[in-house]
Amino acid sequence: MKKQIAEVAAKSVEVLLADNAGTSALRDGQLLWSLSHLWDQPRYRRQAEQVAEGSERAEAAVRGSLALAEGLAACGYWERARTLVLQSLARCDAADYVGESPEGQPMPKGARCLDDWAQVLSVCTRLLHVRADRELQIAAARAVAAILNYHYHPDLGGLLFAVRGDFFHFDEYWGTCVYSEAALAVLTAMLDEAGRRGETHLCALAGRYLRQHVEAAWDPIEGGIRREYSADVWSAEKPGAVQAAAVGALATLHRYQGGDWEAEWLERVRDYRRKCPADPLAELRCLVRCTREPDEKLDIVN
Repeated sequence: MKKQIAEVAAKSVEVLLADNAGTSALRDGQLLWSLSHLWDQPRYRRQAEQVAEGSERAEAAVRGSLALAEGLAACGYWERARTLVLQSLARCDAADYVGESPEGQPMPKGARCLDDWAQVLSVCTRLLHVRADRELQIAAARAVAAILNYHYHPDLGGLLFAVRGDFFHFDEYWGTCVYSEAALAVLTAMLDEAGRRGETHLCALAGRYLRQHVEAAWDPIEGGIRREYSADVWSAEKPGAVQAAAVGALATLHRYQGGDWEAEWLERVRDYRRKCPADPLAELRCLVRCTREPDEKLDIVN
């Protein structure tokens, strides 16, 4: 499997370098994360070091900064990743913060976005596996509390993509909007954080919410995890990246609390995913989730 991961990681690097959009914090973060899976190959390691050296982008949006923090953490730049994730969380707290929808459109001012929490929690968990840090522990705890107490909508049995800055639910569209990719990412991050803490209750809760989402989002006619729920209707869109994220989430759940349901649904979604190729980065994330522990870490650079 290590060879397969290296092959997909190399393809992800190739695609990201060929992107005509040029350099950005988002691209640099994705590139570093891909390169971290080629760390034992000197030319890729040198490339990662070069990307990391030129990756300071003060003008980056929070989504890009969090992606960069993830990439830096994966490559062992502990202090830089810590600084960036804490700065990003502080920016999210600002009353005038404007996040991005999954389509890249501006969100209502001050909105708390689920994919931001997913990235914050994922990076904090990874860094805390390396060493204890009070501020990172507080940030991780805040992310978990926000997800469970405010984004979870008991009437829907799902996680809202956005809540208001004061954590109340929006009216109309955003008040019922669920995006599978963000929900799957945040639940995967919660499972990892529960594993790091050794909290069986949190693991069970994240597992329950993941099961609810998968069963609700599954297309009962044609199969596949649907992308979006809004206005009481699931969309027909079932992109490959969502299927890959679902397989990765279910593989993580199976590793932490494997049972008949987990095994059955992992195989079911995996079978459907074979019909829906995703971009190399999404494929790599899925493959890594299915083949090795998420807390595997590299040598510390700083």
